[in-house]
Amino acid sequence: MQAARDELGLKPGEAKRRLQAFIARRRREGRGIPALPAAKLANRPGATVVDGVVQRANCHTVGLLTGVTEGTCRRHHRLLDDAGRELGFEVGGLDTPRSPWPATGAPWRSRLDPVSLSLEVTHLRAAAWIVIAFLSGMRDEEVRELGRDCAFTEPADDGRVRYKLRGRVYKGARLSGEEADWVVLEVVHQAVDVLLQLNDDPTHLFGYRRGPQYGYVLLSTLPLRLGKFRDHLNELFSTPDGLYVPNDVAGPDQDEPETDPARTPARAGAPGVPWAFNTRQFRRSLAWHIAHQPFGIVVGAKQYKHARHVMFSGYAGTSASGFAAEVAAEEAVARLDYAENLYRDWNDGGRSQGGASARIDTEFARIRRELGDLPGVVSSTTRLRRMLAHLTKTLYPGILNDCFYQSATAVCRKQAKALGRPLPLHNTCLHCPNARRTGVHLPRLTLARDQAAAALDLTPTGGGDLPPLQRVALQTHIADLDRVISELQLRDAPDGEEADPADA
Repeated sequence: MQAARDELGLKPGEAKRRLQAFIARRRREGRGIPALPAAKLANRPGATVVDGVVQRANCHTVGLLTGVTEGTCRRHHRLLDDAGRELGFEVGGLDTPRSPWPATGAPWRSRLDPVSLSLEVTHLRAAAWIVIAFLSGMRDEEVRELGRDCAFTEPADDGRVRYKLRGRVYKGARLSGEEADWVVLEVVHQAVDVLLQLNDDPTHLFGYRRGPQYGYVLLSTLPLRLGKFRDHLNELFSTPDGLYVPNDVAGPDQDEPETDPARTPARAGAPGVPWAFNTRQFRRSLAWHIAHQPFGIVVGAKQYKHARHVMFSGYAGTSASGFAAEVAAEEAVARLDYAENLYRDWNDGGRSQGGASARIDTEFARIRRELGDLPGVVSSTTRLRRMLAHLTKTLYPGILNDCFYQSATAVCRKQAKALGRPLPLHNTCLHCPNARRTGVHLPRLTLARDQAAAALDLTPTGGGDLPPLQRVALQTHIADLDRVISELQLRDAPDGEEADPADA
């Protein structure tokens, strides 16, 4: 719009005619005159504000829309202000299409003007940084130093596309850094594509031209930008029920260990202070989610169901980024969290099933006696976690059961030697003395049983078209699952009430 205006050579009187035509068009469309942004209110002393809208015309915006210079618009400000009093003033003024916000179906924000457009560009850069940092595990400086050609894809061994970023690792490396690759999700490449359109630095993805005085600059002051982005989201999407980004509140009681790298946020509308974001939280939170999600303690977003496998393949063992070590540390905390949940479930009357059930329940009983706990009551969380720590060394939470591994009795280890297969052989867990199942596994066991039955019934003859050994294997697997489900339901039934085995 600025370039088009610069090319115009207006004749005397044409500017006023263009402004009058603009007012007439707004009258026909039932729209108001673009209002001065609230941030520019100090430029027009004496201007009134009605329902948050400044009652003065935005000459900068009107000039772009009409092809008239801003100075000429200012000379005709009475014409525009009189039209505004007749037609009303509207926020923004630019005719940019606005997508609906899914939660309400209404446009996701008010109309844009040059000032708010500049702010949106700033917020968009921050949003792209968040996506890349949060879903890659990269440090702040590693994200901001990415080149414009950082994104590439490679085929994986399983035939799927692997989305990657190529950059440099700086922590513990020489000043110039060391080249490294990160495995990411596709949405990270989408954020890179946005930045390629948004920024014009010829070398850096997050570099952009700030103006003739500064030249090309690199995105900086991220904590400040994250705080402004938080406020921007709250301004756009908060409801009477609370803030879109909840406030931060005091941490848990000192007796309660913090397992999340950031304190648990308050519920919407709760008292507290605005959440203070820093760049380290995204990397640590990703490591925490990857470590905890498989145990069911955190209900991760859809992406976490495969983020662990997709991303961790880029970090496992040798990555210079150190992200694998952070995930491993979080996994140790996650196992202790899970062991604590197992104890609390047992202490609240929950029952277990499997070869390791008696051994672990006996250990839980010993811990309860030493702690002086009562059924349903835990006296000291700190002492409890200290006493459970030894169990986490052999605890491997699973989908259909938990494994408290002991090599001398592990069925999978014995069969692996004979068959030459790698550990673990999960189909042996139903008969293994190291396995323990609780109520949390019951829905998954039932689902596994239903899936096996569905596989058997894929043919009209109920599996008759399957190879005999495969049919027998499925029938045996279904029978084993029926037995396990029945035992777990009987153990989990309230006192004096027996579960119907047919419910399996």
